[in-house]
Amino acid sequence: MVRWSVADPTAFREIYKAGGKFAKSASYSVPKESQAFDLFRQRNEKIHGEQRKLVARAYSMDSMVHLEPNVSSILTSMVQKLDTLSGVVDLGAFLQLFAFDVIGAVSFSRPFGYVIAGDDNGVFSRLKQSLRSMSWLMSVPWFYDIHQKLKPFIGNWLAVNDRNGYFYQFATQEIVSRKDRGGDDRDIINQLFAIQKTKPHFSDTDMAFMMTANVFAGSDTTATSLNAIFYLLLKNPTVYQRLMQELEEKKSKGELSDLVAFQQAESCPYLQAVMYEALRLYPAAGLQLNRDVPEGGMKIGNYYVPEGTVVGSSAWVIHRLPEIWGPDFEEFRPERWLEGDVGNLKRFYFSFGGGSRTCVGRNISWLEMSKLVPTLLMRYNIQLAPGAKVTDESG
Repeated sequence: MVRWSVADPTAFREIYKAGGKFAKSASYSVPKESQAFDLFRQRNEKIHGEQRKLVARAYSMDSMVHLEPNVSSILTSMVQKLDTLSGVVDLGAFLQLFAFDVIGAVSFSRPFGYVIAGDDNGVFSRLKQSLRSMSWLMSVPWFYDIHQKLKPFIGNWLAVNDRNGYFYQFATQEIVSRKDRGGDDRDIINQLFAIQKTKPHFSDTDMAFMMTANVFAGSDTTATSLNAIFYLLLKNPTVYQRLMQELEEKKSKGELSDLVAFQQAESCPYLQAVMYEALRLYPAAGLQLNRDVPEGGMKIGNYYVPEGTVVGSSAWVIHRLPEIWGPDFEEFRPERWLEGDVGNLKRFYFSFGGGSRTCVGRNISWLEMSKLVPTLLMRYNIQLAPGAKVTDESG
């Protein structure tokens, strides 16, 4: 199999444009036990479009704002917990606890209680191993078949099956529990129940896979993004200072509450620019998103690429093209989102994927970040711990 890694802006736009002909490659078939309703792995564009249309309203920003009290509840628990601590605090760990609890709150109206406990009960290591395995198995899917044949002897060594095992079982139990007790809770699962009433073909299994995607893909990625935002702010004091000036000015005018509301955060342009820029430099999903070249082939620069060839780009590559981002593409400079042709920058913004395959859960993540970042910055004087060793981790 021939694979091309694409760093050409024109080709990138062609490959990932909405309504394009470049289908997801076979690498998305891992693990192969995925059910029919799986937005991430569905390779048939027509089926994917139908499935996404079915659930899109439940994941719209309007729906997320309706669920904002669920996020606020977890954020309140977060600051109450942090207020009790002293000395050096592992903020990164608490950001992950927060992101996971929020997913439980907005999905099932049931946070996992990790923020209050200050512990994840071993779930995060399981999740990280599964995500890490999936990222490289998508390049060598044949290795998954070998793993499955050896599984009776070596166990679930790759942990990749947890998406369709541990996390899927959890989601299934929550659906059964909700149906047994009834109720009209304000959460995503209740909105999916409403869809099921008018679209009976949307089964409990389909719903469980949507909920599994929430837990599996929506927690670690948001935590990674939050870590990037705070790390880059702390490493760039000039940016940090300008952001604090914006927030303090808004606060002095009564335009920011102690627990920042999403609408208030949206009115802070420099805050929004900081978030965009942090996710540009440190996108949570950095793997290459492969597509199959359609019938007739394509041209990339001066090269002809035949049909059937696997092509793709990653956010780490596209977000560092000097012809798009300028010669300072490696710098953390939020101002780039407040000047010039911002629309063009957003056309090449790949942190949540692109085209019709843009992450359906991006609004959940953006809501969380918009509320948590200014709330913590206004409440605490955050600094890097003296002598702290910062390491980059990918995979």
